[in-house]
Amino acid sequence: MDLDRRQRILVRSTNWIGDVVMSMPAVQRLRELDPDAEITVLCHAKLRDLWARNPVLHDVISYEEHPDLSYLRDREFDAAVIFPNSFRSAWECWRAGIPVRIGYPGHWRRLLLTDVVPDPGDETAKYEDIEVAGKKFRRKKFPRLRHQSLRYLDIIGSLGGNREPVPPRIWLAHDEMPPLGKYFREDGRAFVGVNAGAEYGPAKRWPVERFAEVARRVSRESDCRWLLFGGPGDVHMAGTIQAALEQEQLPANSIINVAGQTSLRELFLLLQQCSVLLTNDTGPMHIAAALDVPLVAVFGSTSPELTGPLGKRCTVITEKVECNPCFLRECPIDFRCMERITVERVTDAVLKLLS
Repeated sequence: MDLDRRQRILVRSTNWIGDVVMSMPAVQRLRELDPDAEITVLCHAKLRDLWARNPVLHDVISYEEHPDLSYLRDREFDAAVIFPNSFRSAWECWRAGIPVRIGYPGHWRRLLLTDVVPDPGDETAKYEDIEVAGKKFRRKKFPRLRHQSLRYLDIIGSLGGNREPVPPRIWLAHDEMPPLGKYFREDGRAFVGVNAGAEYGPAKRWPVERFAEVARRVSRESDCRWLLFGGPGDVHMAGTIQAALEQEQLPANSIINVAGQTSLRELFLLLQQCSVLLTNDTGPMHIAAALDVPLVAVFGSTSPELTGPLGKRCTVITEKVECNPCFLRECPIDFRCMERITVERVTDAVLKLLS
């Protein structure tokens, strides 16, 4: 990529919240590499608010189903930095007539790229058959676990940019943020947030009953309020935690259940109200880390070395067993990686951050 003149660069964003946050350090390094470039992000509409106020960008283009390739062609981008590994993302940039296309090979897309970033062989996932608890199953295994954010930084490094990590950050414009009066009235007590869901699958979810028991124990040690988070599919889990907290006979307005009710912008602002967030490995975990919210994250089937939170005040709790990380959506045996993480251990971590 010729950096001797002003460049119009399109960054093809990833398609999941956590991956977007983990790619933010690379976009920051891209800006440092070329301070005068016009950098535009292309992302799905549901992710637009993650990028919308980022000061290193000139523009954000969003789409619902498919990007408007004619519009991209009319923008006359000089180069595309393609973060997803999919064939589709490279094909779209090729069809949009972007002359320089940079990304990792794989998924039969090498010929669609002009600048191929070497993919370290020891970071490519393989599959292996193992036997645990008398049952055979197949799991994904990485020869070397390295944080996903570093792979995005390597793309910028291949252009001559700085590969050193920087914290991700989500920028908010408070004059554009929705009012939160519909959810709660301020009374001076600290909020503890709980996010018991995980969209990827049940193997990433610590049992909801244990989230509920942690909340009950913390409520006995701290005069705090509770913000219960989750998407539309997590409403039942949030209700289980709410019911457990209601047994503690807390003061009025101590439990705010927003599961399935918030926009992405509202989620940003509500997470910022939290003194601590207790969460699984999921998108809101990465958002909270980027907002510098202290958090306790429970990991089971996935790897904190690969997708752990990047904030400064993050406590990760995991239990090493013979079959994790397996990266499966559902546990084929007895869920031992999560079952062995105790309520006491998680409660102590939350109280430590609260103190």
